[in-house]
Amino acid sequence: MPRFGAFYVYICQWSRWVLVFLEVKIKLQNREQKSMKKMLLIGLAVLWRLSVFAQITASYQGDSWKEILRNKQGTVTSLWNGIDPFVFKASDGRLMGVEYEVMEAFVRFTEKKYGVKLAVNWVENPDFQQMIAAIKNSKQAGVFAWGYISITAERAKFLQFTPPYMPDLNVLVTHANRALYKSPEAFLDGAKQMHSFAMDNTTMAEDLAKLRSRIPQVATTFKNNDYEIAEAISQDEKAFGYLPLSIYIVALQRGLKVKRQPVWAVKRPGFAGIYPMKSDWKEPVDAYFESADFQRDFEQIARQYLGAHMWKLVFLNVMNDSMRNQNDLELLQIEKDLFAARVIEAAQESEFQRDLRNILLLTGVFALVLMFIFYLRYRSKKHYSEVLRTQNELILSQKSEIERINRDLQLRVLQSQTTPHFVFNALHTFRYFVSLNERKSTLAYLTALSECMNNLLQQSETTFCTVAEECQLLTQCLQLEKIRYADKFGFEVQYDQAVKDWQIPTLLIYPLIETALHRSILVRKDNEGFLQVGFDYKNGYIVGSIEVNAPTGEPLLGISNKPETDNASLSLMWQRIELYNAAQAGTITVSTSVPDRYEIRYRVLKS
Repeated sequence: MPRFGAFYVYICQWSRWVLVFLEVKIKLQNREQKSMKKMLLIGLAVLWRLSVFAQITASYQGDSWKEILRNKQGTVTSLWNGIDPFVFKASDGRLMGVEYEVMEAFVRFTEKKYGVKLAVNWVENPDFQQMIAAIKNSKQAGVFAWGYISITAERAKFLQFTPPYMPDLNVLVTHANRALYKSPEAFLDGAKQMHSFAMDNTTMAEDLAKLRSRIPQVATTFKNNDYEIAEAISQDEKAFGYLPLSIYIVALQRGLKVKRQPVWAVKRPGFAGIYPMKSDWKEPVDAYFESADFQRDFEQIARQYLGAHMWKLVFLNVMNDSMRNQNDLELLQIEKDLFAARVIEAAQESEFQRDLRNILLLTGVFALVLMFIFYLRYRSKKHYSEVLRTQNELILSQKSEIERINRDLQLRVLQSQTTPHFVFNALHTFRYFVSLNERKSTLAYLTALSECMNNLLQQSETTFCTVAEECQLLTQCLQLEKIRYADKFGFEVQYDQAVKDWQIPTLLIYPLIETALHRSILVRKDNEGFLQVGFDYKNGYIVGSIEVNAPTGEPLLGISNKPETDNASLSLMWQRIELYNAAQAGTITVSTSVPDRYEIRYRVLKS
């Protein structure tokens, strides 16, 4: 940063804070001095503005032409205010445009002609007026600015312009649906019912202000740039405004609905770049713009960015009055060509839209047909799947039912095998009593046997019975055993009233009772043996328990949890348990966890 710029910034900032302090002090001393306060605020704002400009201009590095010639290298700053296609950023962030290419071509020219190496520092400045002021106040010689700047006498008082690279003609533009006005007076008469658009502090605003002095009732709306003006006029049939000829042509190329009116056009020397009034860069700048290199370079640049139509206007020099008729014809031909191209493009777009619509329609119909076919296939597949599912469910239910019936038959067969075994033991006992000629014992046994057989026949139709019925059968069976062994033991069968009507397998517990009798009761030397059978409800199970008073405290022998036992009764019991558990895993378990107690647990399924 140059020393002068830094010192200037420091002075401005110091002055600003002094003014702030004075303002606060005056406000506290005398609140009634409003005029003094207003003056201080105005002064503060001015100094603030000056400090901003000082910071802007001081931050730009721009070597003088004399320094660059001496050092054979240097740096210049090029400010730019974006406007497509003259200077703008592409989508990838790369800077490009007519004026950008002209400046880069100038750098190559100085290297070729003077043998110097120039580095250009491009700095964007979105505020057009601030950019002009930055050049005006710049203390650096090598600072340029580009932004589609018109050469005007007023600006020439404090700026230097490069020679114009293209003509500057502001044309009066209306909506495309407006008729052509054949005379200036006719336009003034028609414009009284219209409104205008312009960009503030530009030559277009200056030209519009002169025109509005004749029709003061017309209102003006200001836009940010030329293309916003063209867009606004394109959307409003009662709007008009000034546009540079090149912008107007580009607007036509972009398809905006605007029309040039052949009246009230304003000519100026042209568009150019600017640099400070006291800069010493005039010699190399004029040398380049007057050279054959510039003519060759600009023809390529204009064709690249402006297209063939604008290139014709530039090189026909529409600013030359001696070629006015030829230029007007060329401009009319360009407008006709653009209008024809727009009509053709609109027709092609319409045809494309029609073809696209037809394609989309056919595609939609084809998609609907495919969807209908797929739907029919889906319905058919779903129907067949439903039929198969129903058949599978039927088969599975039949299989389950067959398995249940088969299991029930097996249980009945196993249960029926218990009855012959019981009958065999009863007949053997009956024969024993007859052989001893014990009529009383024989009659008692026969009575008990008939009651027991009657209950067994009643229970033969099902494999389940209630707990109460089970206890009645067990009591009758134990009574037969007690008669058989001449009151060698006592017994008790009881149940919890809560499980009275719950279903359990018929006589499944009896083989355990027989085992307990023969292993612990009948082996006693006395008649003090006692067997207790009970049914209780615990934790979701009906627990059938068998307790004995074993001689000398000897424990019950363990029960092998396998069907392959040598005991026929126990073997039948295990087979029945296996079939019950196959229907529902873990339904019935048998244990001898307590030394003098058997337990059989039935998981409660129904009551």
